[in-house]
Amino acid sequence: MNEFRIKTKLGNICVAVGERNQSIPIIYLHGVFLDKSLWKDVSLPFKDRMQVFVDMPAHGKSDNVGFDWVIEDCVTVLVEILNELKMDRCVAIGHSWGSMTALRAAVSHPDRFQALGLFNMPHKKVAGVSRLGFSLQKTMTVFPKFYGAQAAKSLYSKETLDKRPELKTQMMERLSKRPSVEISRTIDAVILKSEDASSLIQKLKVPALAIVGEKDYVGAPPGMETLTVPGGHISPHEAEEHTRAAIKKLLYSTVSQ
Repeated sequence: MNEFRIKTKLGNICVAVGERNQSIPIIYLHGVFLDKSLWKDVSLPFKDRMQVFVDMPAHGKSDNVGFDWVIEDCVTVLVEILNELKMDRCVAIGHSWGSMTALRAAVSHPDRFQALGLFNMPHKKVAGVSRLGFSLQKTMTVFPKFYGAQAAKSLYSKETLDKRPELKTQMMERLSKRPSVEISRTIDAVILKSEDASSLIQKLKVPALAIVGEKDYVGAPPGMETLTVPGGHISPHEAEEHTRAAIKKLLYSTVSQ
């Protein structure tokens, strides 16, 4: 696995790239306050495929962005990565923000995607009390470690954190390495400014499989095949076996394409 830094609209993005072969590659995109290690264990059974793991903007080893942005900019970033790696077509596996990016990219550039695995994808516009809650939470980003602890409690189920308390510690440490303004920009772009995706789902022409947790706040995307798995909003950590099975199901469904 080799790491590269790719210049994009939202700064230099760190990607880890496996050995290239004749198969259509898999590209993995993580959610907010995580990094490409989210997929480390669940991707192991698919080592015979070329795999690409992306640190999203202002996350992991990728650069800070340095200016306000919107989620549609992430579509440009994804296409820039595909172009730089000379990947004409791929299977995109996304979690949360990564799923939102993959959906939008596949609607805009359907010829670049063979299939989508959409884990824990928010698809409704945040409004009302929820919007107020996220806006208030954003004020806590001036204390990144404290905010990271609260975010972990919201994203993971209590059962998961009881079994794996290190997940909360890791989220706190990741956020402590970022300026609060970058955390706030991510919240704005991915949560507060993101529009309802129902119309995009209707326009999607690429085969897709959605995965949601039993205690996930996002719910099942309308009109899309959906698997419900144990846990909360971070299924690749909370339901590893189910995540591997879902990826396997998606890949097998594309064999005849």
